[in-house]
Amino acid sequence: MTAGATPSPMLVGHEEQRTALLEALETGRMHHAWLISGPKGIGKRRFADWAALKLLSGSRGLADVDREDPAARLVESGAHPDHRILAPREEGKGSATSTIVVDQIRDIADFLHSYPSIAGWRTLIVDALDNMNPNAANAFLKELEEPRPKTVYLLLSHAPGRLLPTIRSRCRMLRMHPLVLEQSAAVLGQAMPEAERSTIDALASIANGVPGAVLGLAGADLAGLGLMVDRLASGSGAPAFARGFQGQGTIAQLEALALLVPRRVASAARKNPVPEMLALYEEADSISRDAVRLAYDRVQVAMALADILARMGRIERLGRPQ
Repeated sequence: MTAGATPSPMLVGHEEQRTALLEALETGRMHHAWLISGPKGIGKRRFADWAALKLLSGSRGLADVDREDPAARLVESGAHPDHRILAPREEGKGSATSTIVVDQIRDIADFLHSYPSIAGWRTLIVDALDNMNPNAANAFLKELEEPRPKTVYLLLSHAPGRLLPTIRSRCRMLRMHPLVLEQSAAVLGQAMPEAERSTIDALASIANGVPGAVLGLAGADLAGLGLMVDRLASGSGAPAFARGFQGQGTIAQLEALALLVPRRVASAARKNPVPEMLALYEEADSISRDAVRLAYDRVQVAMALADILARMGRIERLGRPQ
């Protein structure tokens, strides 16, 4: 657990969700637990940081809290007594893990059982509920069942359907929707101020409204990969293309390919929604979703995706599978 963190850059988009939280605050109907859901990279953490600072500072309106505001400065330094962040432990703070464990829930018990000391509210960001192991989830459920007044939980989830139903039922859901192209470009521009505009535009075009998902792709040759995807759909060049992923510096290229191929197949499926094309999309999506996370062999992944593109191309050309 960390006591605080540097506030996120300016929150872009998500006006509907911001308005919902502010209306609850203004009408005195602030729910104690907000389940902020959406895919990784859509801006859930930025929204949670924005919401926490609104509550801690007493600021109103959709705009971000000024970084010179006393509450913002305390949060940035990790010294705000009414704010906590619960996340998987980092290196140097006990055993490194990707899981939130029950000991971490116990560590924040005193914080959750007390009252605000300098602000009007106490805020806890959980990043993310999906990372809690079963023991931690059950312990946290008990906290949700008996919330203290003026305490607000901002709970991130990438897949809320997998959470305990008893946790979901105690939360107010805020679903984050994909950003429009210009908003994605604005987020990427904040994250990569030194990047060329052409790079920002290329990344925004494949982000599909989830800019955080493409932040690691700045080093990939997106234009070249796009042309290669079209060439592979014609059924040529797959072996040589796949062998190009043998090198050490090809992870960004593979991540970009894992984004481009399912979207290319999805586009083809919308034009020709035959069962075989839909099945190809499911296959491409499954491979792409797990390839980098599970450290699959890069050459084999590239070859499998190239094969999917070749089969897709045959269906496109003939209107039926071969």
